[in-house]
Amino acid sequence: MKKIILLLVLIIFVFGCPNPPQPPETLPADFEIEYESGATHLEWGHYELSIDSKGKALFRKTIETAISKKYEFDVTESERKKIYDAVIIHNFFGLNDNYDDPFVMDGGFTKISIYAEGTRKTVSVVNTSVEQFSKVSNEIGRLITSKIGEEAFSFTDLRDDCPEKEIECKGKTEEDFECSDWMYYCGWEETEEFSAEYCGKLENRTQCTEYCIENDCSQELCDAMVFDAPECSECSVGCCSFCDNLKECEESICEIVWVHPAGESWQYGGCENLDWCQSEEELCNYVFHSYQGYNFHSSVSEDVMNISYYKEKAGLLQKLYETECN
Repeated sequence: MKKIILLLVLIIFVFGCPNPPQPPETLPADFEIEYESGATHLEWGHYELSIDSKGKALFRKTIETAISKKYEFDVTESERKKIYDAVIIHNFFGLNDNYDDPFVMDGGFTKISIYAEGTRKTVSVVNTSVEQFSKVSNEIGRLITSKIGEEAFSFTDLRDDCPEKEIECKGKTEEDFECSDWMYYCGWEETEEFSAEYCGKLENRTQCTEYCIENDCSQELCDAMVFDAPECSECSVGCCSFCDNLKECEESICEIVWVHPAGESWQYGGCENLDWCQSEEELCNYVFHSYQGYNFHSSVSEDVMNISYYKEKAGLLQKLYETECN
């Protein structure tokens, strides 16, 4: 009996634990790596690495969708061979394509794509762990750390780019999602981007107008924008005195000058740049004159479309005045 047990133990040790596959001595000439890892929420950040068959590598770390920093470096053949050896030894090409724990909602993911000897294999692991996959992932992680340093998998170095990005994004509005993300991340004061000198120029008037629509402008900025830009030659945003009818005035985001001839109603009398720092009383007076002015023009216009448009606008302005100004 004792001998039988001993034989069984030998069988288990010798035959029950097969040796892992042995990698070839040389690296396949077409060996390529694509790696991505991070949190399942974009705002928590993720990392990407690509290494081509020549050993040219690009590593990028990203927060949100636009806050990113990239590193380019060369990977030697022996360094790539270590990763390829891990791929073969841990049977990467024999793994499933996907591993996912559906019961974990907020976690992390890693995706590795390997190309070798004309075959591509991609494995994605989400909110779980697969030992063979982790062995390959860890080897890739060691390479990245050796090239970039201990902070390779942190985002603290992104702040090094804040001064350069602040200059690059100067004068851009929040509609530029990349600059908006950087502004939030770096903690810039957006108001510093818009000076009276900057907004006095015609080429910047649209950006400054959009900014004043969404934010409280300083008195200095309002004073600069209430005058036509020096470069004005035709009706446009920032060149309101060149507009000569209601339609042009509206389309250029200008303020209509309403006049009140003796014995007549309020009516169009010109166009001027908006004063973004008007008081509440001044705004209410403008709304009052506007709804009466549009009523007047709806009664004298000969264009059916304009009549309908003026009436609708007059109704909206009157409602605004009654709800907000009385």
